[in-house]
Amino acid sequence: MPPKGLRPRKAGLSKSRQHRIMSSITTSPSAGKPPTSVLILDDDTDLSEVLRLRLERDGFAVETARSVPELESICGQGCPSAVVMDLNLGQQDGLQAAEFLATAAYGGPVFLISGSDDRVLTAARRHAEAQGLLLPAVFRKPFPLADLSAAIAAAVGAVRPAAADDLLAALERGEIRPYFQPQIDLATGTVVGAEALARWVKLDGSVAAPRNFMPVVEAENLWRPLTDHMLAGTAEAIRHWQDLGAAPCKVSINLEAGIAVDPGFGPHAAALLDAAGIDRSLIRFEITEQTAMGDHATALRALTWMRIRGFDLAIDDFGTGFSSLAVLHAMPFSELKIDQSFVRRMTTDRDARIIVRAIVDLARNLDLVSVAEGVEDQATAAALRDLGCDRGQGFLFGGPVDVAGFARHLLKGKVDLPWTDRGAV
Repeated sequence: MPPKGLRPRKAGLSKSRQHRIMSSITTSPSAGKPPTSVLILDDDTDLSEVLRLRLERDGFAVETARSVPELESICGQGCPSAVVMDLNLGQQDGLQAAEFLATAAYGGPVFLISGSDDRVLTAARRHAEAQGLLLPAVFRKPFPLADLSAAIAAAVGAVRPAAADDLLAALERGEIRPYFQPQIDLATGTVVGAEALARWVKLDGSVAAPRNFMPVVEAENLWRPLTDHMLAGTAEAIRHWQDLGAAPCKVSINLEAGIAVDPGFGPHAAALLDAAGIDRSLIRFEITEQTAMGDHATALRALTWMRIRGFDLAIDDFGTGFSSLAVLHAMPFSELKIDQSFVRRMTTDRDARIIVRAIVDLARNLDLVSVAEGVEDQATAAALRDLGCDRGQGFLFGGPVDVAGFARHLLKGKVDLPWTDRGAV
């Protein structure tokens, strides 16, 4: 399955034009353009000028555009490190701009600014994220210019995507490894599981995040070697934790669509775990609902085989597809993961909270374990607990860590929450 936040790109540009834009995006920044270049897309020239002066004062190189064709022209010469764009562009709008950036496979951060109300801003953000764009923040006018500048500075530090040859060599050297993000029982704070997330641990000790190499995996169809490395690395990690005397916990591994429905993958995974001496019940494969519905008959057979043979299955990003209930009815899932786009907004967005409540109730009535992704503060964790959600995953409880780091989570056993005994005051 594609990594969180990535979605299939939509068609719309000629092949020659898309190639030119892709070349400028996926290589190092173009000549004369520093790594911290920012493009402001706004038809309000006065505001653009104010933003330009402030960002240039803070050390950014700034270009401005007033329309989507101007945005296309600039990106055709070399796309910037970040884009700031208004939703209202006269006869055009930010939705069209987002669709262009997604079609061009733009990988940098995008910041929406608008005088529209919060509901419109939220809907526009969801639209852009559904296209596969990265939106670290949105700003409702008027807003402190320093906040925008700081957000851009925080977001543009990522390295450009690696080349395919580099990534293949890294896989062969074992540099692509699973890092583990804890899943917590929201009632007790107990560490009950983990999700394995790919990280590139380079020879110099630096660790590259998925957004720096996953686009290459997707473009070059390297899902199978990546998944094999993730599964083998997870098996080694579980063995290490067992040797330390830590209580076993289930580890989730994401499956891309083609692998999930491949009838040969299940037996391959079973043989790998059996050879490593790892109980299959400790592995949970995560599949998106879109994957499950893509080739219904093939998916049903492949996923049912895995459940019969002892693997757990989770439906990931629940609520973002078009056939959620049909998938739940047809497929043998044991866990339901609530998409973080709902979880992160549930304390401030009434609609998101209602959706999360409905999903939690649905999971409970179907005897599925409910897991909320994107839990980043105690208010969200408390709201989820009050709704009866079983488990939480997010930076409130800890980010992805290596094998030794997760061993410390397991040996400690739980995290402190205000409503647990250890966290009580």
